[in-house]
Amino acid sequence: MQKDSIILSIKAFIKKYPKLTRFLANYVDHFYEDYSAYKLFLQENRAKSHKLNLGSGAAPVENNFRNLDYYPLSGVSLRADVHQLPFKRNSIDTVQCMQLAEHVSDPGQMIGEIYGALKPGGEIFVTAPFMYPYHEAPIDLNRWSLEGLRSLMKEFTPIRIGVLGGPTATLIEAFHGWLSILFSFNSDKLYQIIYLLLLPFLKPFKIIDRLILNRYSSSHRLAAVLYFYGKK
Repeated sequence: MQKDSIILSIKAFIKKYPKLTRFLANYVDHFYEDYSAYKLFLQENRAKSHKLNLGSGAAPVENNFRNLDYYPLSGVSLRADVHQLPFKRNSIDTVQCMQLAEHVSDPGQMIGEIYGALKPGGEIFVTAPFMYPYHEAPIDLNRWSLEGLRSLMKEFTPIRIGVLGGPTATLIEAFHGWLSILFSFNSDKLYQIIYLLLLPFLKPFKIIDRLILNRYSSSHRLAAVLYFYGKK
């Protein structure tokens, strides 16, 4: 998308305000997703001391995680490139890496860095998009099926792996983008305006996943976002 993107400008503004970021993230995605495995991950690692939240953005510091991001945003305590983590081997207890893997140029190297930094038995929680549309933050590079995510995380022993955002999220996101493109008349600016105007009306339909479809064993075939919870 263009450097003068309306959406990117709005995202840059929102990221300066952690509470606003969290509120909008919940409305757009998180409220409708299945975070039961993530809650278990937090519970199992509550007492750990050295915990990292990679690609944290402007997220508030919670559960004693140390926020790490490439950009100097509010709440970030350490700036670093996830392809070269500045930690000794076997020095970190726990890592969460959410909504990040699709935005890095070499996810395999990032996962390798995490594996090296984690202590034996250390746990990791990763989310990754499968059939989620292109989204800038500021770039979007990668997608994984359930088998692809399992392969990416092959060095780790899985505890749980499954669907975070299900088939309804995929359908709504695709329909949202389709309407925006259809009525943009090939104008990128108009596309962005229509996308933003439609957002509050379409997102709530994703509650169908949380109530029903995320429980179905076949939901991964059309999942928007997947998760991997495992240990070294």
